[in-house]
Amino acid sequence: MTRCRLSIVLLTGFLLFSTTARAGGTPTAREIIDKVMDADPWGLAGAEVKARAIVRDSKGATRELSFLGRSKRHAPPLSKSVVRILGPADLAGTSFLQVQKSDGDDERWLYLPDLKRARRIAGNARKNAFMGTDFSYADIDRRDLRDSAATIAGEEKIGKYDCWHLVAKPSAQDAQYGRIEIWVRKDNFVPLKWTMHGRSGVHLKTLLAEELKRIEGRWFVTRSTMQNHQDERSTALYLDEIKPLASVADDEFTVRNLEKN
Repeated sequence: MTRCRLSIVLLTGFLLFSTTARAGGTPTAREIIDKVMDADPWGLAGAEVKARAIVRDSKGATRELSFLGRSKRHAPPLSKSVVRILGPADLAGTSFLQVQKSDGDDERWLYLPDLKRARRIAGNARKNAFMGTDFSYADIDRRDLRDSAATIAGEEKIGKYDCWHLVAKPSAQDAQYGRIEIWVRKDNFVPLKWTMHGRSGVHLKTLLAEELKRIEGRWFVTRSTMQNHQDERSTALYLDEIKPLASVADDEFTVRNLEKN
């Protein structure tokens, strides 16, 4: 066998081996992120949730926000969702509509009962806090993660669970974060820990999943905490009631329906 032919045979064998290893081995970072988006453990795509967010400030004072959310998948992994605030009294009746898009910025609308109309939230406001919590609009739309270049940094344990450690670098100019690191359970693709970093590298926030439940074959994070390291605050999020939804009418996710509050 000539040296040239031998090289071709060896190269072909290597490529076949690599393809086989990929098929039965570790998925790519992009595949893991797509699985995370599809798993939807916070009920942002195809579920009805009744939830509470308890905000604790740097002095230990707390404030509770209660809300009802409904969502549906459209052009997976994209989603449409409506959040209606139930309390406290000064926020009751406020509603939020989000429609994720693949070709540009997502649509975000906020209905204020005092004004009796909805106003659009511009993309440059994505970094702002959602209803006084430590979750920003960017945390809710997940676009910084959706549109990112990701790599697998290693494999680690979070508690007793084997996880992939991913580093994602958002690509959009209006991204809130310069880097997002997530630790994703290998058995169900639920992220157990997120760390969010600014463009300068400063560690801004940490999101920890503290309780998971399986409902109708889907895993949901029913208790989690967002720690805000800059302001020494935190927000504990509880999904008290969860109902997976197979189908929801599109007209629920319109500005007109939002203003029917």
